[in-house]
Amino acid sequence: MKKMLKVAATLCVALACSASAGAASITIDFEHLPGADGVLGTADDVPTPNEFLQPLGESYAAIGLHFSQGSLLQAAFYDGDAQNHFISSTSPVATLSVPVYGISIESFSFWNATLTAYDSQGHVLATNTLVNPLSGQEAMRGALSITSAAPIYRFSILPPEQQQILNLDRLVLNTSPVPEPGQFAMLLAGLALTAGYARRRSRSVR
Repeated sequence: MKKMLKVAATLCVALACSASAGAASITIDFEHLPGADGVLGTADDVPTPNEFLQPLGESYAAIGLHFSQGSLLQAAFYDGDAQNHFISSTSPVATLSVPVYGISIESFSFWNATLTAYDSQGHVLATNTLVNPLSGQEAMRGALSITSAAPIYRFSILPPEQQQILNLDRLVLNTSPVPEPGQFAMLLAGLALTAGYARRRSRSVR
């Protein structure tokens, strides 16, 4: 029985690892735009234009990402590279043509930042806030991350006050749902029942 349970637990861990590894994702570093194939991360990607400040708008529409608010800046502030592009905006807001199940983004800002995910009806699915203990005095580097069992169709990244600017980079969108822990618990319970049945059967055979 113990051996069967050990095997079941090992299977659950393996399934959890494979689910995480198999989750498809799109990484946007804002250095390139999708090319003619409409896919980011391929050979025909187009370098982001070298402009001081530009609205993101439909720059990533080819991959289903539409910014209704948010601007892109090229400057050395974020990571010391004068050629780096990153979001520098008071309130980036985006909608998704294709739903995602996880969002993460890095922040290097003077202010707190709150990432909020919404469903197709505009209901809040999840929020995550990065708190800067030296808010307004010193920029702090950190990451915001959200996962959801329900599909995400919109997200916003907002500072505490409307006029405060956030600096954000490396946006990652997870496009495939990851099984919830409850599903693995159900699998373990099922395997345990199977092990119990096998044990009783072996006793009856003796």
